[in-house]
Amino acid sequence: MKLTRKLILLISLILSCSCFAQAQTSSPVSWRINVKMTSATEGEIIITATPASGWHISGMTLPQDGPSPTTIDLSRSTGIRLIGKIAYSPAPTKYHDDLFNTNLTAWSGKVTFRQKFKVTNAAKAQVNALVGFMACSDNTCSRPEKITLNKKIVVK
Repeated sequence: MKLTRKLILLISLILSCSCFAQAQTSSPVSWRINVKMTSATEGEIIITATPASGWHISGMTLPQDGPSPTTIDLSRSTGIRLIGKIAYSPAPTKYHDDLFNTNLTAWSGKVTFRQKFKVTNAAKAQVNALVGFMACSDNTCSRPEKITLNKKIVVK
């Protein structure tokens, strides 16, 4: 009986380690967040994505039966009110994808997303961004990923 428990424990440990090792694979896209105050009560959230050479991320507006679009959800942010919609630069490249047999958009180089905001509570002002994206190369695509980016807003 004790041998069986030890064997189960050993197998569980090995499986846990292998799952942890797989989770450590790095993403082909690096993300960065910053906040720039444009006045005493207003500012801009700046999120930058940089795909590795040979990789691209999907555009934000894609057909439902295509790859996962890039999404940025700022609804969990506190102490701020968002103004307008997210803007991005440069515009994504349009192309025809044979696999999905549809026209898609993507960014293959550095892209910057900007969102204006107004501070409503300086003591609680923080950006909490949930970013969803899918990266592809000419040969493969990564699984859709979700990451969280947080940045405290310092009001002077």
